[in-house]
This record gives sequence, C-alpha cells and structure tokens, in this order.
Amino acid sequence: MSAARNLSPLLRFASAALLEAPPKQIALSGPAGFLGSRVLQSVLDAHEHRRDHGLEPGEVILLSSSPGHLMSRLYSRYGSKRMSTVRATRCDYYYQHDFDSWRDQLGSLGMGGPDAVFINLAALAGPRSDRPDAMMAVNYRAPIAAARACEALGFGHWVQSSTQAVKAERAGQVPYSRWKAMADYALARIDRLPATVFTLGLLYSKEQGMVSQRGDNINMVDLALLPITPIMGNGRAPLQPLEVEDAASRIAYVSLTEPTRRPVQVSESSGYDWARPKIDSVRQYTWRAYDAVGPETMTMLELMEMFAKLNGRTLNPVFVDYRNFETVLNEASLGNLNRQFVSLLRSEQDAERPIVGVPDTFQALLGPEATLFRMHDGLAATDKFGNPISVKRRSFPVVATVKWVWQNYKVIIPGTNLVLETVGTYLFGKRFAIDENWRWIRIGAMTTLLSGLAVGGAQAGAEFSKWYAEVAGGGGFPPLPGVGF
Repeated sequence: MSAARNLSPLLRFASAALLEAPPKQIALSGPAGFLGSRVLQSVLDAHEHRRDHGLEPGEVILLSSSPGHLMSRLYSRYGSKRMSTVRATRCDYYYQHDFDSWRDQLGSLGMGGPDAVFINLAALAGPRSDRPDAMMAVNYRAPIAAARACEALGFGHWVQSSTQAVKAERAGQVPYSRWKAMADYALARIDRLPATVFTLGLLYSKEQGMVSQRGDNINMVDLALLPITPIMGNGRAPLQPLEVEDAASRIAYVSLTEPTRRPVQVSESSGYDWARPKIDSVRQYTWRAYDAVGPETMTMLELMEMFAKLNGRTLNPVFVDYRNFETVLNEASLGNLNRQFVSLLRSEQDAERPIVGVPDTFQALLGPEATLFRMHDGLAATDKFGNPISVKRRSFPVVATVKWVWQNYKVIIPGTNLVLETVGTYLFGKRFAIDENWRWIRIGAMTTLLSGLAVGGAQAGAEFSKWYAEVAGGGGFPPLPGVGF
C-alpha cells in the first residue's frame, strides 16, 4: 500500500466500513474540479483497498463534457491498473435537462439498483456572457432531471454538494445560492431516492496554499500575494474554511457505504431555523444534510492573513467598499471569488448574529477519532523528525491574470477603479473613496489616462513621421543603428 494511501483519512479511519459495504457503482459529475478530483482519488483508493482484500472493488463512471481528454490525463496520473474500474461518458449540464435523456443515458451504461450512487459535484458559481441562464441550467435543471432519472432507475443514493451561502440572508438574491437552494429542496421532494446534502464552506488545500481552484489559475488567495491587499467591507465576516481532503474523504465515505450508516445532524433550535428548508417528516429516514464546514470560525481578514503566512508573506490589508469589487464580479468571476461569495460576506457582516455551521456531525462521519484539519495547525505542522512541513508557496500568477483580463475585457474599467480605490485608500485613508470624492477621482484618473494615451500617440506619430520622411526622402530605408557602409 502506497504512502499516499496510508495518509488518506478515508483509509486511516474507515477501512473496515469500506470492506463491509457491497461494491458500489458510482456516477461522478465534476470529476476534474478542485473537490471532484480529490473525491475520485479517494474512491480509487477505496477500490484498491477492497481489491487488496480480495473483494469486488466497484466501479466509477465519470460524467464529463470532454471524456476522452479527461481519461487520457487520468491514465497518465493513475496508471492502467487503478483505472481499470473507471469509465467515462459525455454529458452537458448546460443542455441536458430532460428526464428521458438522463434515464436512458444512465440506463444504457448499466446503472441502476440499490448499489448505484450519483455524486453531483458539478456546479457553476459565476455568470456566462453567452448564456444568461447558465447557472440555473447547471445548478438546478440538470441535476434535478438527473435525480428524477435516478429515482426511476432505483438508485440507492444521491450525494449533493451545496453551499453555506444558501443559509445567508441574501441567498435568494444571488443566482448561484438561489439555484442551489432550490435544487436541495427539490431533492427533498423526490421521496424514493435517499439523499445526502453537504453544505460546503470555503474549501482550501493545505498542501498548495490555495482556495477552491487549480494552482495554475488565479484565485482568491492570490490577493494576499499583492503588496497591498483589498479587503471588502470591514473584514469581520465569519468564514469556516474546510480543508479539501477532509471534504473529499467524507463525501467518498458516504458514497461508498450504506446510506443507513449515516448519522443525523440535529438542527439547532434557534431564531434562524428559517434558513433551513422544511423537510417532510416522511423523509427523515432517507434524507441527511450536513454542515460541511471547517472547525475554526475566522474573519475574512484573519483568513487572508493566514494564507499570506502560509505563503511566507506579510499581509498589508486595505479596507475598500463592496461597490467596485461587485462591479468587477458582475462582468466575470475572479476564480472562486464571485458575486455569491461577496453577497454571503455582506449578509454575514451586516447580521447581528451571523449564521455559522456546526461541523460536529460532519467531522464524526469517519468515526470518533477522525478530526478536521485546523488551518492554524498548518503553520506549526512538523514531520516525524520534527522538521516544519512547508506548503507549496505561490507567486502571483501574472500570466493567468493577463489571460483573465484578455478573456473578460469588460473588467478593465471597473478593475481600474478598484485599483485606484485600493491604492488611494492605502495612501490617503478611507476618506479617499467616499462618494462625494469618488466622482472627481474617476474623472481625474480617466483624464490622466486619456491624456497619457494622447501624448503617447502623438509622440509615436511624430517618430513615425520622422522615420517615414527619412525613408521617402532618401529613396530607401535608413541603415540599422551601428551598421556602417
């Protein structure tokens, strides 16, 4: 058994339960994502564990818009032996919204029965300019059509990733959290399909020092790598960051074992019970919902300070208004930083009693000895010899940022405003960005920019005219500098 597998929380704490369960046939959507790729790795670890003990490992079918490319990458990473239990099929959450197509596709793959499981990790958190209904299509229409098809095929379990934002005050105003909340409630009405919903907090990787994204893309933690970092509002919004391996191992465990083994998370009696959907009492035996959040509650400012430390930096925060951030995110999401996340922050900062998750039941899914990783422990982590364990430190992804701006050129003007506000507030204080000054600041900045472009254009034109005159008057091109005849 490899060292990587020995370190897996799934095998460390739940190996016996994995051997006792029957082999599962799993359909996994979002297998290439930040969370989905790790869930797939945990499932493959479990398959190899069962194979080592002479048991049928089970099967996983990957739902992807580009299955050939995905399988090629996975074979290169895992090898043919581990991939012997993996198949892939093409699906498109943007367009596949009818019951018949899902039922016939899953049925044609031989899926169905009580040992069939659907893990829905596909999600779209930001807008798409070419499809105004993209978030509704991916987060609501497609998964609910698939869930109804699973019920018809007699699936034994549906596992759903949701978001902590569905419980926020402004959840219904933000497309992502609105469609996720509606999907959760629709699942609760599908009576004959056992379902588990994980309302996930902010995910991060302790090895790579990043948040909810592949390391080669721009994401929220990269703001902590800047000389000065804009922090929205007052920075006091509570967050409960969850290490992605902790999330992946528990999602894989719930999917690979019997639904009857799942503990029940008891809803806390408080004035905020309205934030949870009203589930029919008939569903109490087949419905589970967990607060999949980390064990620490920290503010946005503390989170950014922590990521700066993990990357060997000192945070220089600048508190800015939400206005320019939201204008940028209206045009394009900045990696995992999107409008729904900003809306969640605004709700929680404005609330006298912010809604926070209770992770005790989620933590205990793998057993009483399994604990969730605490971000503060990452700063003091040591190996067996007592040497500090360092994360893979990041540098600011300049190329990824330029590519993002090139692909979303409409962010240039609001992005310039955000930079002006951040730098101006850092130099001159908060009064720099108040409304009565902001109009003149923008006018001055745009005038300076346009004047610079005009002067630069005039200078370039003069140089070109001089060069052209030399060419036309001399009957040919002038010699290159340093070249004599």
